[in-house]
Amino acid sequence: MKALRGGYCRKIILTFTVLLYFLAGFLLTGCWDRRELNEAAFVLGAAIDKKKDKKIELTVQVLIPRAAGGGQQGAGGGGGGGGSTPQVLVRSAIGENVADAASKLQEKFPRRIFWGHCETYIIGEKLAKEEGVREQIDFLLRHPEPRERAYLYVSHGKAADVLELKPPLERYSGEVLRRLIEMRIGVKVTVKDFEQMVTGDAGGALLPLIKILPQKHGEKKQETIAYMAGTAIFKKDKMVGQIDDKVTRGLLWLRNQTQETTITVNPRKGETISLNPVRDATKLIPEIENRKWNITVNVSAEGTILQNGSDLDIMSPEITKRVEKYAEKDIKRRIDRALKQVKEGMDVDAFGFADAFHRKYPKEWEKVKDHWEDVLPQVNVKMDVKVHVVRSGMSTTPAGLTEEEVKKR
Repeated sequence: MKALRGGYCRKIILTFTVLLYFLAGFLLTGCWDRRELNEAAFVLGAAIDKKKDKKIELTVQVLIPRAAGGGQQGAGGGGGGGGSTPQVLVRSAIGENVADAASKLQEKFPRRIFWGHCETYIIGEKLAKEEGVREQIDFLLRHPEPRERAYLYVSHGKAADVLELKPPLERYSGEVLRRLIEMRIGVKVTVKDFEQMVTGDAGGALLPLIKILPQKHGEKKQETIAYMAGTAIFKKDKMVGQIDDKVTRGLLWLRNQTQETTITVNPRKGETISLNPVRDATKLIPEIENRKWNITVNVSAEGTILQNGSDLDIMSPEITKRVEKYAEKDIKRRIDRALKQVKEGMDVDAFGFADAFHRKYPKEWEKVKDHWEDVLPQVNVKMDVKVHVVRSGMSTTPAGLTEEEVKKR
């Protein structure tokens, strides 16, 4: 009798288990939004320009699958842009806004456009200055496919022209821009970063400014590359000015974003010493005293000597201290240029001063946040810069000079 009961219980348990697995299958979701690779057109770069009657021209750079998989490779077998097989296809469409232009652009592709792989968005200078970029950024943030971590740029001239370039080292122009920005050649701003800057306390924003390298004699325009030419300055979502590469370096020191930079000083006329910061940090220290708003830019850097074009012995502690002082003056000069051109010339807080005051003095900030542009010109900026040379390089004496010719002081 017990054996019969045991067998009956096992049958019930088995039946219940099978039924449970069967019911669980209905709860499992499938890949309802799956998209096959051979059904998608992968956008690698996009450009947005202003046309007549406030219309928008959207240009995309789309990967050609056959070229990417089995096309000819460039020099060295690296699959670069030097091969004869095109790597990308460039197409444009005009619409009332980016979304409308994108829908019209879809009519020109036999595959569904996919934005998830796009890492480069270029805004035309005319659009940035005359209309602003708020509506375009809204599309990139609202649409489910574009990446918030994609990089934003402003082009000198028409943005679509950059996508037409055929760089000799990389597969397409968007990849050139991505590599430059990741090396911190200029300011590094993503779609999300820009949106946060525009809606932040300061209301000032910035984007890397790119230009097309002038073509050499006998070279086709499409065979050149785009390069970082400075920074576009925005007040809210409109471009109000630009600064060149030299002033951008001072801006990067203020924003604590320096990386690929070299400081060259002149101990005497015709002589140079170059050093590269290996570690640096910038802190903004705000202070309100007697109703006066002050902020101290505290910069500390450690560097190594890259080249000694003088007859000075950089191994000498006395000479090293002189080089450090020269470097400190150079950094101060760069920061001062950025402050004069952006803070004073454009009346824009692109440095994060507002955020620094808001964090330390929240009550005082509440009183001025609605008219910060009136307070900003009155903010007194002090600089405290310290540079320390930690290595003098691989050589002790300057090349071509004997120990007797080297000056110790």
